[in-house]
Amino acid sequence: MAASTPRSRKNPTPIVSVIIPAYNPGKLLERCLSSIPRKGTEVIVVDNGSKEESLQEARERFPRARFIFLGRNTGFAYACNRGAELARGKVLLFLNQDAEIVEAGYRAVVKFLLADKSRAIASGRILYPTGLIQETLRRFPNYSSFLFGRRTLLTKLFPGNRWSRYYLCKDIDLNKTQQVEVCAGMVLMVRANVFRKLEGFDEGFFFYVEDTDFCKRAANSGWETWFVPYKVALHHVGENIQGTNRTYVKMHHYKGAYRYLVKHKHPGPILKGLLWLGAGLSIVAHLAVRGIPR
Repeated sequence: MAASTPRSRKNPTPIVSVIIPAYNPGKLLERCLSSIPRKGTEVIVVDNGSKEESLQEARERFPRARFIFLGRNTGFAYACNRGAELARGKVLLFLNQDAEIVEAGYRAVVKFLLADKSRAIASGRILYPTGLIQETLRRFPNYSSFLFGRRTLLTKLFPGNRWSRYYLCKDIDLNKTQQVEVCAGMVLMVRANVFRKLEGFDEGFFFYVEDTDFCKRAANSGWETWFVPYKVALHHVGENIQGTNRTYVKMHHYKGAYRYLVKHKHPGPILKGLLWLGAGLSIVAHLAVRGIPR
């Protein structure tokens, strides 16, 4: 691991360690860091080999944050795990660089998570800047969700189909506190002791699906995942991947979905081959719809 900025020994033990994987964040990171409450928190930024100078500017503006420089793009799961290794808080908050914390809701969800030791993972309402609620809950994937997932072509062609609606939790009342299967990883709170017992995120997921895999492993070990209907963050979705080849993003989404199904569903060789073929055909269809990037 590359060198990190030092931490003051005078800092009290935090309740929450905020871990932010960063990659060419522009002004997003400064906006994110400005939103994080000071009381009871420490901030760890893990740089995935950014090429721009905005990270150095953020480092100068926010001296209380600890910066780790990995030197290359290692993926979301790897970066989060490196940050978690240095974290001292009871709760780890994994936070996208394009999100802004809403303090009142954030503190309410932290309090809820710590109130019962069986609660391992929690999140709340995540809003677009327009005020609309982002759909961040999922059910554990199966073979139908490989075809009718959030980002798949079939879901875009048939948005009201029952398989997508079930997988994307369209039937869940977002005004109720409730146990769920999966909370998306852009604003994800996890008990630190549980995260370490489960050995963190599976680094075989570059980005996408590592959150789903973690929630599944937590559930398999008897831990609970909860949705709490407080507004915890604004998410400037899309700004995080500006300038990124979207076919590259799509490829990693399907690779993650394939890895999850092989890991948790244990398909035979024929079905594995069909899944891999389906992923390839979906990427080809994506290229046909969007046009090959130049």
